[in-house]
Amino acid sequence: MLKSIWLVPALPLAGFAVNLFVGRKLGRWAGILASLLMVASFAVALGVLNDLLELPAENRLFLRHLYDWIGVGRFHVAADLRVDPLSMTMVMIVTGVGSLIHIYSIGYMHGDPRYGRFFAYLNLFCFFMLTLVLAQNFLFLYLGWEGVGLCSYLLIGFWHDRPSAANAAKKAFIVTRIGDTFMLIGVVLIFLRLHSLDFQQVLFPHCGPGMHCPPVAFHTQPSGVYTIIALLLFAGAIGKSAQVPLHVWLPDAMEGPTPVSALIHAATMVTAGVYLVARTHVFFEISGVALVVVLVVGLVTALYAATAAVGQDDIKRVLAYSTISQLGFMFFALGLKAYAAAIFLLVTHAFYKALMFLSAGSVMHGLQGETDLKKMGALARAMPVTTAMFAIGALAVSGVPPFAGFFSKDQILAAANQTGHEIVWLVALVAAFFSALYIARLIFLVFFGDDRTELHAHESPPVMTIPLGFLAVGAAVGGLLGLSAVTGKLQTFLAPVLGEIPEPSAGLSEAMLTAISVVVALAGILVGWFVYGSGKIDWMALRVRLSSVQRFLAGGWYVDDVYAATIVAPGKAGSAFLAYVVDEGVVDGIVNAVGIFVQWLARVTRRVQTGFVRTYALAFLLGAVALLVYVGFRL
Repeated sequence: MLKSIWLVPALPLAGFAVNLFVGRKLGRWAGILASLLMVASFAVALGVLNDLLELPAENRLFLRHLYDWIGVGRFHVAADLRVDPLSMTMVMIVTGVGSLIHIYSIGYMHGDPRYGRFFAYLNLFCFFMLTLVLAQNFLFLYLGWEGVGLCSYLLIGFWHDRPSAANAAKKAFIVTRIGDTFMLIGVVLIFLRLHSLDFQQVLFPHCGPGMHCPPVAFHTQPSGVYTIIALLLFAGAIGKSAQVPLHVWLPDAMEGPTPVSALIHAATMVTAGVYLVARTHVFFEISGVALVVVLVVGLVTALYAATAAVGQDDIKRVLAYSTISQLGFMFFALGLKAYAAAIFLLVTHAFYKALMFLSAGSVMHGLQGETDLKKMGALARAMPVTTAMFAIGALAVSGVPPFAGFFSKDQILAAANQTGHEIVWLVALVAAFFSALYIARLIFLVFFGDDRTELHAHESPPVMTIPLGFLAVGAAVGGLLGLSAVTGKLQTFLAPVLGEIPEPSAGLSEAMLTAISVVVALAGILVGWFVYGSGKIDWMALRVRLSSVQRFLAGGWYVDDVYAATIVAPGKAGSAFLAYVVDEGVVDGIVNAVGIFVQWLARVTRRVQTGFVRTYALAFLLGAVALLVYVGFRL
């Protein structure tokens, strides 16, 4: 099956092509076709994974050459696919979770006039993400990288007749382009200094062709070069994975259909930045400085977004800030060199975040599109299945054992404490507390308490609730991937690519760290229940008394307002100056002046056109005489 790896991205690409051209004629079958092709891609990926696991751990690498892509001088790039533990972990997430999101979308998007086009874009999104994670070189990866950016624009703005959706799509596209530009410069610098874009030659230079071995630190260039390369690549990751300061596009991206939000947050796009840093971690380790930057950005983002989520009143925006915070934890782990722990959180997060977004979509489906938490409440009676599914996801994201989020987040917190980073461990604990608080606030306001709904809520159809059940299983028991499995721990599986798990060198014992982590999670839930679920506090009156804090958190610490005042407004003013002064005044002025001069010259010279032959003959004679006189003087 290893040789069939090309089918994994090819199947969703085929679905895109069919639905793009004949999706309207297929009707409901467009969604079924797209979903079946994603399930088939997942089945092929399972076969490839099985074959990979049969190889010895040190030889779990397979390269599939598709075709020579670019060959100009010494610049050669091939379309090659790389199958190794890291790429296959990502492939299983994209195809597995992506398939469930596709199936859910059959019910959620029923009746939409552009139903076939929606599934075409979903398939294309998965194709580009699979290209990204399977690429064997930086340029092929960048093709997938830009492809998911294009698809995010198409899907976030899918309901483009809504101005808010169209603006959100443009915002996502522009903000992520900032990071992508820096990343492209980094790719160019890799070729100029390391003379190749191939992963095997650049990241594993001491391995022979077709062989795989753990990363080896190498210094063919000054360490400053690797620092610049790493930071340029990380800038791309910051944009795609919505980290501070390029996080502002993700909350607005909720304007797209809810399955799109689930796909972006759980299986595609935002996980690309985490994958990129994990794949190129050799650069960051050689630099050292770059690792510190990753750690700080991740930690700041985790804390910032967790607090901002507490102030959101839109159910999807709460989950959006939750994703930003969870991604911050992943980058925090990468900065600690706990690469496997970061990928472990990525895997478990895919389960519970897809579950929560699709559950939120079920709530919206039952309330005819309502997203305002102030207009919800007591939905557990009308929507028991959705409530149970959402609760499982909530417990997972809170870090309550035995749910998946506990095991993955606990490993990151333990890594911080046991590597001598006690201060950042304490800050991370604060972020974990707010994670439990904002998710407790969400579940109590939506499913319990007083009924504030103005509509008659109803449970979603089976085509939407069954995928929730599969995701709930992953959110409930996915933590076992980090404990034991048939082939060993997930960390052991990833070790040939990401290195061995470092031994604890300091800090508290595992039992003590686990106890502290659980206490923090339960404390956040308890505070959330006391304020929003116990009925002992009038939370609406409390938010009025703390209105300034509420506005601060709801506005995401006013980051968008600062950007609007310091970047957007001056940018628009500069554009207006260039348009009206430089373009119209100078450029158009010069062009218009030339035109006026030509018109004046034409009016003057046309007077010599008298229409009399004798006048022309006289002019000819005078010209000939003048020419003879000139020639005579020259002689």
